[in-house]
Order: sequence, then structure tokens, then C-alpha cells
Amino acid sequence: MTSWMVFLCALAALGCVSAQGNRYENFNTDAIIQNERILLAYYKCVMDKGPCTKDGKNFKRALPETLSTACGRCSSKQKAVVRSLLLGIRTKSEPRFMELLDKYDPERLNRDSLYKFLITGV
Repeated sequence: MTSWMVFLCALAALGCVSAQGNRYENFNTDAIIQNERILLAYYKCVMDKGPCTKDGKNFKRALPETLSTACGRCSSKQKAVVRSLLLGIRTKSEPRFMELLDKYDPERLNRDSLYKFLITGV
């Protein structure tokens, strides 16, 4: 279940960062990681496996752009949050990380750019 929490935390933060701009500059990822129920709900939402809350819908709407641009429109702080969460997802659950990427980048058009962002933060 820890991998679910990390995965969902990342999804939530990705969506918050892109959909809400500066509102989530100080987003507390640790608080989300600690709540398995919330993380699972966000995961199910963005993966079309369950209902979405208002925030879940915003995350789901922002996720494709966030992944396809490797957080290109994110601020430095937002990039750090997104990068940390994606690396956490990948570390905790490579299959779920790949499932997320396959859903939102099925043609693998942005994988190199996204992996570069994960390695360098740029």
C-alpha cells in the first residue's frame, strides 16, 4: 500500500501544481503521502478506475500537459515537487509509474524529455 500512497501523492501534486498555479507553491506532499485513502482515491480518479472529486478532476485535467511538457510551465518550486513525487512513484512502484506514463503518453513521445527532467530537474 505504500506504493499506492506515493503514486497517488504524485498524481495529486502534479495536478495541483499545473491546475492551480502558484496556489500550491508550498504544497505539503508529506501530508498526502501519509493518507492512503486519499491517495488511492486520486489514483483511481486519474486512471479512470473510480469517481473524481473536484480536485481530482483538476488533477486529471492537468496531468497530460504536466507529463507531456516535463513540467515545462512549472515554477522552480513546482518542478521540485513534481520531480520528487515522480521519483517517489518510480521508486515505490515501477509498474504503476509505467501505467501512468502509458496512459498519458501512450505513444511515448515525451519519455526522453520526462526521464531527463527526472534525472536533472530541468
